[in-house]
Amino acid sequence: MERYLDLWTAKKLGMDARELSREAIEEYQLRKIKETFQWAVSHSPFYAELYQYKKLETWEDFRQLPFTTPQDTAERGGDMTCVPQSQISRIVTMETSGTTGKPKRIYFTEEDQELTKDFFHHGMRLLVDPSDTIIILMPCRRPGSIGDLLKTGLERLGAGVVPYGLPDGSREDDMKILKLMEKEKVTCAVALPTQLAALAQKADGFQIPMKTVLLSAEYVSRESRTRIKKAWGCRVFEHYGMTEMGLGCAVSCPVLEGCHVREADLYLEIIDPKTGMPLPDGQEGEVAFTTLTRKGMPFIRYRTGDWSSFLPEPCSCGSLLKRLSRVGDRKLKKGLTKEREQR
Repeated sequence: MERYLDLWTAKKLGMDARELSREAIEEYQLRKIKETFQWAVSHSPFYAELYQYKKLETWEDFRQLPFTTPQDTAERGGDMTCVPQSQISRIVTMETSGTTGKPKRIYFTEEDQELTKDFFHHGMRLLVDPSDTIIILMPCRRPGSIGDLLKTGLERLGAGVVPYGLPDGSREDDMKILKLMEKEKVTCAVALPTQLAALAQKADGFQIPMKTVLLSAEYVSRESRTRIKKAWGCRVFEHYGMTEMGLGCAVSCPVLEGCHVREADLYLEIIDPKTGMPLPDGQEGEVAFTTLTRKGMPFIRYRTGDWSSFLPEPCSCGSLLKRLSRVGDRKLKKGLTKEREQR
């Protein structure tokens, strides 16, 4: 079984895949965390204030840093940026019904978005190859939207791409999508679980050679997985990510047990939501993350409100990358978020 993400990670670490080890990954991550910290406190008013009396040399220093939160992003997002507005190529605004009610704005440079395209290119190799045709049922009309970035990643892979956009949920639109999938001989779909499950209920009579699907952007229930798998007889992969992470974070491998993290770009922690202390592998807690390679708007120890754990055993695919268990339904959050995205 090809370890595509490990090969990609080793390349980003500047080493041969045979040299890749957990020790090498963690040494790299600490180095990149220190670089991110220095970059942030030197260029962002928010981080300069938050960490003005802090130093960062060791892992212990890192774990003493205060967390950042969605509330910080809503109230001081502009102060979290580290580059002039002229270098920002995309801003994503997310409405929230949390305590402040203020929208969150996430800022990306062109280089930040290139990181996501690169992850999508290599991550999708775990479930498709150049012979496949993939329909994207995610926002994709705007440059830099998740579907647009995914389209670019898949085109680099050499696969066929059908960028449809977000279904509107009507029967007419569902029929249109299914006819298009049949016409284009779609072998893979990338979509929200609820939408793909709804399509699966109407798929009888259509000749669609589906082999794999990738579910993203929502909690994936067992019922949705079962319905989709039964309808098309395909393998069901999952992706976990959020806008603040650069849209991509972790993806299933063919073993389909947990999602491998893109550890060259993100450092993840599983913490006790009450104490903030790190939890051992296998124990569920809140996901927090630190970006390692972002320049426009880096995040340091950002609390997501999502619920997961690191799977304690090595994956049978042979990958050295950590795996997240199924991510919970953001049950720690007081409000839901909705991105202002269109097709």
